[in-house]
Amino acid sequence: MLAACDVGEVDIGGGGGTVDAPVSNSAKAMMFDSTIKPMAVTLGCLDAGCHSGLQMPILNTYADLAPRYTTGPGATNVLVLKGGPTPPGDHNGPYFDAAQRATIAAWIDMAP
Repeated sequence: MLAACDVGEVDIGGGGGTVDAPVSNSAKAMMFDSTIKPMAVTLGCLDAGCHSGLQMPILNTYADLAPRYTTGPGATNVLVLKGGPTPPGDHNGPYFDAAQRATIAAWIDMAP
């Protein structure tokens, strides 16, 4: 009697739970590529000697970012505060303006 074995459904993925985590990471990576990295490029952050491989954070790809630069809360993440008016606001060179920092904070706070 197979009908007697009907005790519920087994989640095989695709509809939620931890199965969605890679999709979220892809969305976060895509936003990095489409929004965050272009802001950094415009400011010259990826010029030689800066954040293209020599100085942390490395801003070439989402995968290059150390977890401390992608972990919330975004409003207090060093990537947002580094160029701000309060410590650790000690960045040398141009930095993101307030609107850009808000965008970065929202990106950091995206679900992992």
